[in-house]
Amino acid sequence: MTSTERRSAVSLASIFALRMLGLFMLLPVIRILGADLEGATLPLLGLALGIYGLSQAILQLPLGVLSDKIGRKPVIYGGLLVFIAGSLVAGFSESIWGLIAGRALQGAGAIASAVMALAADLSRPQQRSKIMAMIGASIGLAFAISLILGPLLANWLSLQGLFFVIAALATVALVVAATLVPKGGQASSVHLNLSFAERWRYVTAKGRIFVLALAVFVIHWSLVAVFMIVPEKLETSGFELSQHSWIYLIVLVLSIALMVPMMLRAERKKKHRQIMQLAFFVIVLALASLFSGFTHIAFWLVVLTLFFAGFNLLEAKLPSTVSNLFGSQYRGTALGIFSTSQFLGAFLGGSLTGYLLPKLGVDGILYMNIALAAAAGLALAFLGKLPEVQKVVIQLSDKNEESGKKAQISALKMPGVMEAVASGTEGKVYLQVDKSRISQKDLMTLGQIES
Repeated sequence: MTSTERRSAVSLASIFALRMLGLFMLLPVIRILGADLEGATLPLLGLALGIYGLSQAILQLPLGVLSDKIGRKPVIYGGLLVFIAGSLVAGFSESIWGLIAGRALQGAGAIASAVMALAADLSRPQQRSKIMAMIGASIGLAFAISLILGPLLANWLSLQGLFFVIAALATVALVVAATLVPKGGQASSVHLNLSFAERWRYVTAKGRIFVLALAVFVIHWSLVAVFMIVPEKLETSGFELSQHSWIYLIVLVLSIALMVPMMLRAERKKKHRQIMQLAFFVIVLALASLFSGFTHIAFWLVVLTLFFAGFNLLEAKLPSTVSNLFGSQYRGTALGIFSTSQFLGAFLGGSLTGYLLPKLGVDGILYMNIALAAAAGLALAFLGKLPEVQKVVIQLSDKNEESGKKAQISALKMPGVMEAVASGTEGKVYLQVDKSRISQKDLMTLGQIES
């Protein structure tokens, strides 16, 4: 990676990690400590836990589209400020309804699609999987750390105090966004004046975005469902709750060590779709293993490592695939659809699993999740051939800003051109194209193709 790509990866992963660390710290404590709030009931505590995902799902697409129009950073700044406000509302609240309102406001700071679009804007196609993997790994690490810190801090500071810590972490994320994330929030300085309907038609034309949205919906449904089943199974296997954090931490480290070689092989062999299907097969295998009655620590480490290896690989590959399918003109819209499905999967995976678990039992929930994962893996076959992204440099006849801008707009209208950046002073246009869709004849209308 270039220095800009490394800086982008580290800073954007830090924003994700700081924000998610605070959110994950709530998972092991909100149901227990929230019971002391005025008006608290079990269904309302469940709503407080899940409503964050619902407001995220509702707003990811609108904010993704907005980031296409006004830039990524303004959306990220605004989203973090809203998230901080929600944390403070919940922190100052003494009733369950104040907690619900604060959680809903936290979710309204829906910046995931804008952050992922910015990561794609600031990276080359062949490096995007690595950057998405770093973001995914940062979320996994934040999750592991939060399971240790959450109960400790909540016991010391109370639930309300924990929300103030979350607000402080989000403030640090805001400072990182303003000072460390490289400039150049868009890959292109010129944008076509497209309506939402035009963007929507382009993004959904071949249905690929819906296949990828289904895949991310399923993995986040399964993630939440697994954490409604596995903790109890670990306890019945003889592992106390205080030991779970370390089991998860070991598993996440092992899963990343297993995931990285798989992902690098996919990059070298250009087998992106096949490796994603393999990841779903690994998830199905891990879920099916939970039907057994094994209780040894080695069993749990293997099964959970398989699950998280599949999950983490898909968490990295799916958004990078979306980013490579759609150029900067449409990326925010596409990632908005994608992120909406992601958070909707988490919301429904938690709420419906909680509702159905007493009715279907653990085995019934496992069968449901296996069926969903198998269906999503099979659906990936409909992606077809993925873009063969290639860099092309066009030498213009005139070296001025006006010629560069005209050539850039013309390029963006060509089928197969994903991104176009003009340099009027150099008299060049730098293109990212799908070489399976672009014709040399079209490119030559812009100027001389550099060898």
